[in-house]
Amino acid sequence: MFIESFLLLLALHFLSAGRVSRWEQGIIGGGAIGIEQAPWQVSLQLYGDLVCGGSIYSESIIVTAAHCFFDKNGNREDDQGYQVRAGSALTDSNGILVDVVDIIIHEKYAYDRNINDIAIVSLSTPLEFTSKVQPISLAKTKPSPGSIALVSGWGVSYIFNDGTKLYPTHLQGLTLHIKSMFSCRLFDASLICAGTYRRTACHGDSGGPLVVNKQLVGVVSWGRKGCQSSTFFVSVPYFREWILNAIASIQ
Repeated sequence: MFIESFLLLLALHFLSAGRVSRWEQGIIGGGAIGIEQAPWQVSLQLYGDLVCGGSIYSESIIVTAAHCFFDKNGNREDDQGYQVRAGSALTDSNGILVDVVDIIIHEKYAYDRNINDIAIVSLSTPLEFTSKVQPISLAKTKPSPGSIALVSGWGVSYIFNDGTKLYPTHLQGLTLHIKSMFSCRLFDASLICAGTYRRTACHGDSGGPLVVNKQLVGVVSWGRKGCQSSTFFVSVPYFREWILNAIASIQ
């Protein structure tokens, strides 16, 4: 209780000083960024609530994670309720809100094992590219361990001991180093590992971009309990052919 009270007072102090407090931070260990710093970032919403992030591939195609379209019991959500907000660092205002009209999930996605966690969505109205709305290209090769990457999203910023989660309303960003799969103790060519203790993605960042040299190299997929260590990203180079074939099937 003392620690929580102290954190609350600290947050109020930062707010009064005109700074961005920990309560307004998103990704664990990250900080607020403008949408111009990640103009490919979108928020994926279900009946107005944030469920995931995503990346703009073209005027009408968004790349995201397959599990964004399932509830906690592994049941498929109502496809009719999804929308994408682009061009805004906020999840609830500004930019443009567009309906999702088509969703393609990897045919071998398995919710219980969280494999092949990749999907694309098609928008009802093409996006107009501006300084705040830009596509990102799909990387052809995996980044080497040690490469510097940017992950962004509106995921959990802080988890209390009782499990209570704090979510930001403003887009957050964090630079990470790509890690070897050996150091992450997982050997799966379809994944990329990045992040460290208290510098990682978390709940709500799912589907969002991992970017190296302004190319999409990964999609936020899953992490270990409590967002206390590395995050695992679906490898875009590994699934690049599937993504392009899926896009071709609806265009």
